Amino acid sequence: MYLEGSFQSKSLSSPIAYVAVLPEVIDEQTKTVFLLHGFGYDQRSWCLNTPLVQYAKTYNTAFFCPFAGNSFYTDHGNGEDYGQAVGEEFYQVMKETFGVAQEREKTAIVGFSMGGYGAILLGLRYGENYSRIGGFSPAFVFYKKERQEAHYQMVFAKGDDGSENDCLVRYQELRQRKIATPTLELACGVEDPLCEQTEKFFSSVQEMDSAAPISFRKQPGFHDFSLWNSDLEIFLKHFCAS
Repeated sequence: MYLEGSFQSKSLSSPIAYVAVLPEVIDEQTKTVFLLHGFGYDQRSWCLNTPLVQYAKTYNTAFFCPFAGNSFYTDHGNGEDYGQAVGEEFYQVMKETFGVAQEREKTAIVGFSMGGYGAILLGLRYGENYSRIGGFSPAFVFYKKERQEAHYQMVFAKGDDGSENDCLVRYQELRQRKIATPTLELACGVEDPLCEQTEKFFSSVQEMDSAAPISFRKQPGFHDFSLWNSDLEIFLKHFCAS
């Protein structure tokens, strides 16, 4: 079942549009995956480029896809708190509106490109809500900030390396809070410039925590849905078998 809707976000003082793709029947075994889009995409991107309706049936999974513009899913310095809006408000509204399970073990967050970075950032920031995180070609863009100065300064107004927007910082904070770390599944095409940055993040997490529940799948390919569709199905097989 495919639905479109919106709700009024207190964090943004504006509506957030979303797409919901649901199995025919929601029961106690139904799992939930929040799907985040990339830069220049929108809430329909996952549905237009992957067989989400079929995945909902096959894996008994409800998918919720919010629109977040080109926000990078961070809290901006101008008061537009996209991180809170998506990571906290959207999560709660979808759970309550559609009556899906509240259990952490049945909830995951996934994204591609900018949304891959966002899924990791929010999945760790709100680690008590998610048991699994999927970061596909995650846009770890701190290394190239000089190439997009105006937008970069807006979305990372609260900092980049070493700040609340640094996924490594969020990982360490989660450990300090003694919250179980979500399983992290990373994937990236070897021809993608972001592959090197993803591998650096993977290695840094392993250095920080030798027991980290993290994996990194490098595969032939670039930066597109020919990979992300495959990545999503692999992720769903792992998630629904857990």
